[in-house]
Amino acid sequence: MEIRSVSIRQYLDVTGHSIAYIRRGKYFYLSPYRAENNPSFAVNPDENLWYDYATREGGNIINLHSKLNPNLDNHHVLKELQEIIQKFNLQYSEDYESRIKEQQNQESSLQEKRKNGESETIITGIYELSHPYLRDYILERRIDFDIARQYCKEVHYSIYGKQYYAIAFTNIEGGIEARNKYCKRSIGKKTISAIYQYNNPLRRCCVFEGFFNMLTYVTMKRWMDIGLCIDEDCDYFVMNSVGNLKSLLPYLADYDKIHCYLDNDEAGIKTTEKILSVYPDNAVDESVRYKAYNDLNDVINGIMMNQK
Repeated sequence: MEIRSVSIRQYLDVTGHSIAYIRRGKYFYLSPYRAENNPSFAVNPDENLWYDYATREGGNIINLHSKLNPNLDNHHVLKELQEIIQKFNLQYSEDYESRIKEQQNQESSLQEKRKNGESETIITGIYELSHPYLRDYILERRIDFDIARQYCKEVHYSIYGKQYYAIAFTNIEGGIEARNKYCKRSIGKKTISAIYQYNNPLRRCCVFEGFFNMLTYVTMKRWMDIGLCIDEDCDYFVMNSVGNLKSLLPYLADYDKIHCYLDNDEAGIKTTEKILSVYPDNAVDESVRYKAYNDLNDVINGIMMNQK
């Protein structure tokens, strides 16, 4: 295999570097070889080349591995790269990009079939969260894996005979929000999720749009709070969609304080305003704590809104 033709994107993926955002066909990352808060390291998948806008350096996968391992000579750079390629079965860039596009096209096709009422999802098993690919995806999102296991399961399901697996987060009606690196979908009825810390509601609760934001909150509260979390214990409500606001509102009546951690986009802002209008003496807009970011998970990943 011609090493320089191996996908840099896949190489970064298997070595623990996740995409921050995509702009004009280029994939931006936090630099894999130096500390930074704003992603300036880009990969062009068409040319399979990388470029660091901060240092004005760039090159192919060999240059990159050498940059990441400055103590290795050229011989050992190539030897170590070959070992990584064999270990993770890395593909040519063209093949890898084709596989990703095929997966995206399959997902788009399935979404279209769901719109037309044609989708048939069959759950084949629900287990403790353990799949290594799901674990890696959770860690890429900077979520504590033990916390994810506390609140989530692993669902295996089939669609038109094809088998899939995903992180599973259940709602109050027994429906599932299913997520993996390549897709997200709802299985069963879509509604809110409620997490009570004890048998009866506490005096405070936090409201999130998606469960990854809730997992981010719990991770930060346990390990690295930077002024985003509430000191007191809170129950958690996850909307799973802002369209579920009507279902959420009656549950909030039990609380003296309602801390709204919704997204800093149009839908999130309008939803927060609605909650504040219904519970003006109880609800608090906590999105001001992360106003430079779209949501809590962006905070923990350092993805500011003006970079998207």
